[in-house]
Amino acid sequence: MSEESSERKQVRLCGLCDDKPSKYCCPRCEVFYCSLDCYKSEKHMECSESFYRECVNQELASHQVDEDAKAKMIEILKKMYENGDDEVEGLENCEDIDSDDGSEIDLQTRIQDLNLDDPDALWNALTEDERNEFESMLSKGDVGSIIPQWEPWWLYSKEKKLVEDVNETSNETEALNKCPQIKSVPKFSTLTSVKPSPALHFNMANVIASYAFTMRYFNGEIDPVEAATYLLDICVNLNGNNNFEDPDLAVESVAQKCLQSTLIQTDETSLDVMRNDTFLILKGPSKENKLFYSKATFSHIIQIFTDAKLQCKSNKTHSKHDNKNKGVFSKKFPEHSKNHLCNIDVSKIKKVIKKLEYYLSFLDSCDN
Repeated sequence: MSEESSERKQVRLCGLCDDKPSKYCCPRCEVFYCSLDCYKSEKHMECSESFYRECVNQELASHQVDEDAKAKMIEILKKMYENGDDEVEGLENCEDIDSDDGSEIDLQTRIQDLNLDDPDALWNALTEDERNEFESMLSKGDVGSIIPQWEPWWLYSKEKKLVEDVNETSNETEALNKCPQIKSVPKFSTLTSVKPSPALHFNMANVIASYAFTMRYFNGEIDPVEAATYLLDICVNLNGNNNFEDPDLAVESVAQKCLQSTLIQTDETSLDVMRNDTFLILKGPSKENKLFYSKATFSHIIQIFTDAKLQCKSNKTHSKHDNKNKGVFSKKFPEHSKNHLCNIDVSKIKKVIKKLEYYLSFLDSCDN
């Protein structure tokens, strides 16, 4: 290998401008790039558009087709206008639109009878100006401004008060109802007669931190196989049976794995959020119910890996003729490929589920 080739390999150039040294790696297409400008460039637009289409589909799929869902979608589209260029008028100026033009009547009227699970139907209901504004936001990288920010279910914390508020119990009940349903697992005494290692608590912190980061990374909307892949990528306890002797080291391990990962693009601010989220989950909603969030976390991870196992077993793919039935939006913004994800061995998933059930069973035993 020539000296020049060797240097090029050591200093990987940006795969988009092919000029400056790369600093980041796109978690979708795995291209290395040097700056935000390159990430937003036309050369990388197909990847970013595919990512946004997935976000739109996930948002649509997460809501029932009811009045609340329609109102939410209207709010998203309104925000798209409010954050647009100055030359694009907002919805508040709709009275200037020619009332004889049926295609430009009130947005709510246009989508009131739509199936919001069908992005093509929604796309067809937009005017040409609205579609152009939508694509303009994609090209500028402003998609985050119209995607509703996910609020984690572990944020509620009961305040300590000298006098108990009668409404506090109601607030806590409402908050706990938003958490993942806690699964039933075998009693800990039936799983083992050996006294748990002191490292068990710290190992669970490693798993919880990995979960907290993954949920935030995907804005609360996860695909089972993808989420399982990312969890294994940053959680050395689940992936490699690594043990920890300190809670801080268990959490910092996740931070370091995130920075080293070829799948993940993150920063120190996001990692600080992960550290705080881990603390909140371990703290629980209240002193009397300290383990609830931890139990909900392990229950959800078990469900994620269970669903991932079913997907891996079925290994179903869309038929080729499905593409013929796709509408304009689906063809224009194709779903992003998951070819960059490594295949997960089903036998490994089963072992991970067993370990997670062991952790959850241990938490149950701590309440007794």
